[in-house]
Amino acid sequence: MGTEATNKKTGCKAKKIKRIALLIAAILILGCVETRYAGGVIIAQAHSGRTDSQGGHRDNKNKSGLGSYHYHHGYPAHLHTNGVCPYENSNAASATRQTTGSAPEQKAKPSLNAEDYKLVFDSAFYYNNNSDLQAAVGNDVQKLLEHFVYNGMAEGRKGCSSFDVMIYKDNNVDLAAAYGDDFKKYYEHFMDCGHKEDRVHN
Repeated sequence: MGTEATNKKTGCKAKKIKRIALLIAAILILGCVETRYAGGVIIAQAHSGRTDSQGGHRDNKNKSGLGSYHYHHGYPAHLHTNGVCPYENSNAASATRQTTGSAPEQKAKPSLNAEDYKLVFDSAFYYNNNSDLQAAVGNDVQKLLEHFVYNGMAEGRKGCSSFDVMIYKDNNVDLAAAYGDDFKKYYEHFMDCGHKEDRVHN
């Protein structure tokens, strides 16, 4: 009888340990699962990465499902389609417009940091090689950087002498198959990892 009681106690302990292990595993799994709502759109995702001066960060493994770069700045992970934050056009903003009779103050775009783009952008080169910008933007380093990031990359403009997006595309067939004519993706790939892989880029 003593042996039977001991076996029962041992069996109970083993069951308790199993339950605790299962609970810990469930918590770990849930911590990695995407959060979705009825529309099937990702509204939150647990992943690491510090935000930059724009309130966003790179997501090289696309854990968010939003591509290689997305924004947070106090909200769930999201994109700025056409440079517009979907959270800035809220009901609160329209309520302010109705009560005051005027549009609320536009939130200024966060300033870009030239250091983040040093592998693909040099303001002097960009100014000297884009005559259309010389009159429109002038020799303002910050404005030139903003034009490059928001327009020039997508247009496939050269931002510096040491990186040519067309050469990068033509010499990296794996990227051409993945990105097609989305030139901004080639710049992002080169900044993220291509420069470390010694890929042909000039």
